[in-house]
Amino acid sequence: MVRNGDMTPTHSNADSLDDGRLSAPAAVRNAPAIVAALAGWLPDRGRVLEIAAGTGEHAVALARANPDLVWQPTDIDPARLASIDAWRAAEGVKNMRVATMLDATAPDWQVEPFDVIYLANLMHLVSEAAAANVIRGAARALAPGGRFCIYGPFRTGGAFRSDGDASFHARLTASDPSIGYKDLEWIEAVGAEAGLARAAMIEMPANNLIAIFDRP
Repeated sequence: MVRNGDMTPTHSNADSLDDGRLSAPAAVRNAPAIVAALAGWLPDRGRVLEIAAGTGEHAVALARANPDLVWQPTDIDPARLASIDAWRAAEGVKNMRVATMLDATAPDWQVEPFDVIYLANLMHLVSEAAAANVIRGAARALAPGGRFCIYGPFRTGGAFRSDGDASFHARLTASDPSIGYKDLEWIEAVGAEAGLARAAMIEMPANNLIAIFDRP
């Protein structure tokens, strides 16, 4: 069962297509690199929960590249949920399920166990409290031996990885002081408290990272 909270993270910009699909330029650019980076880290079979799937472009790309994984996308925005399903229909991805409403920033969210949880470009768009709820909830939702994959921009050791990252963070905090880049060390600490162990850190284009955590 999915429980929906009342915290609404900011979404990235997206263009509307004629058939209900939304397209985010950043998602188009980074999806191939994410598919390649995760190729050795996703199981051959199992169930994947995608948190904050946005337009649905990552879901389509990853589900198509992993046809024996059942891919369950979620989001909190009705327009994004409609876009995810429109992408699923347009691309005919058979192992991708109908999008489901889920607010993973709520403190008590619950789902049935999944083998993998995937999250992209959310942590910097929500508050620290909301990000902690996402991590703790993911730890609860993973089956034993499961894996949590987080893609996005982060700070390391309190420092930004580029001038562009520092500028983006400043724009975010100017619009909402509670949001902005999170330190990887903080992400790891919250995950460790919830029972997650870091398995890998993958360098990605545009100074992004994929942090991979395992549930023993």
